[in-house]
Amino acid sequence: MLLGLLLPLIVMIPFSLLAIVLAVRRSLRPVRLLRQELARRGAQDLSPLPDSGLPSELRPISAGVNQLLDRLKAAFNAERAFAANAAHELRTPVAGAIAQAQRIRTETGEELTGQRATEIETTLKRLMRTSEKLMQLARAEGGRLQTDEPSDLRPVLQMIVEGFTRTGEGRILLTLPGGPVLSRLDPDAVGILFRNLIENALKHGPQNGLVEAALQTDGLLCVANDGAVLPADATERLAKRFERGSGNVGGSGLGFSIVKAIADRTGMSLKIVSPSPSKQEGVQVQVKLPLA
Repeated sequence: MLLGLLLPLIVMIPFSLLAIVLAVRRSLRPVRLLRQELARRGAQDLSPLPDSGLPSELRPISAGVNQLLDRLKAAFNAERAFAANAAHELRTPVAGAIAQAQRIRTETGEELTGQRATEIETTLKRLMRTSEKLMQLARAEGGRLQTDEPSDLRPVLQMIVEGFTRTGEGRILLTLPGGPVLSRLDPDAVGILFRNLIENALKHGPQNGLVEAALQTDGLLCVANDGAVLPADATERLAKRFERGSGNVGGSGLGFSIVKAIADRTGMSLKIVSPSPSKQEGVQVQVKLPLA
């Protein structure tokens, strides 16, 4: 009798345990999918979570997470709009104050007053540059960085270099491929990224040193100078906002942060190589632009 009772149990218990495991795994599959969806998201992805296929017990959790994402998105948009609007509204009064300081320096006959007017003008110009960088940062973090139709990247890079040449910076060597390099990146975003890379290379390189910029057919953009070799931990430190390099170099400390924000939002790879390849010194920044 005992053997007759135990034999069916010995056969049924493993099958029952296997059926329970499969049933539990099948019922928890929506939970795993929800966890994977949250794990795949980056810092810039605040879109709502899909609630299709979720059991009724998990739908309130998904709705609560979506409400939190909506509040975070509204807060981030408000911060970016405030930074962009404040920087934009500062341009006109700062420009007027610079003009008044220049007028005081021209009209005054006292040496001390002229020096103070020059210091005021320098400070106001620094404030204007910082406001422009804040507008670029707001554009990089909140604006549209891709277009529907691809465009050639070469004219944008040429225009940026020509702009530096007109202001007296004629030590930029730009190398472009013979054929077009098409990308869906917004030309304004490409211009902001390339301008900040060139500005950083000019500021942190030797005073009369050459800045080399090259675009390859595969979308790799390289900007290099002959500056001092960066330490190993400098990459993460320079990516922080208002972080400046070593030395008495002016600037807002936002240039590389703007470049990194554009790279993160568009999925571009960003790499700093120091010393430059085939050299014993210098710094090279490599950005892999996405092609159409």
